Amino acid sequence: MIEITIGILGLLIAWFTYQKTFLDKPKEEIEHFTIQLRATQTTSVKVRNDLTKLSKEYGMGSSELFPGMTIDRYIILMTDSYEKNLSDELLTKILETKPSRSLLKSMTSSLEKQLAELITLETGINAQLLSI
Repeated sequence: MIEITIGILGLLIAWFTYQKTFLDKPKEEIEHFTIQLRATQTTSVKVRNDLTKLSKEYGMGSSELFPGMTIDRYIILMTDSYEKNLSDELLTKILETKPSRSLLKSMTSSLEKQLAELITLETGINAQLLSI
């Protein structure tokens, strides 16, 4: 009789562990993803505004930001990329699909890389603005 009780308890513990690991909504991952997206959105808009300032106020729009890429062209690309990859509508669509933990981790990792690149670009732009 004790063996059956121990077996049932073992099955219950296994079931609750499975449920918590695989069936629960990934709340923390969704929250982290949302925070990461918002930080990337904010930094993207700031970088775009700083580039626009360089272009409009200082007349540097035709200057190369990267080899073969002018500031004005990069502003256009950033605006298009923002609408496709960082918009609030996209966030809503993603959350409606109820993504898995692994997909959320992958998307968050991608956003972290984007944010790091934007911060590097922002630092370079700020140095450029200070030297003017």
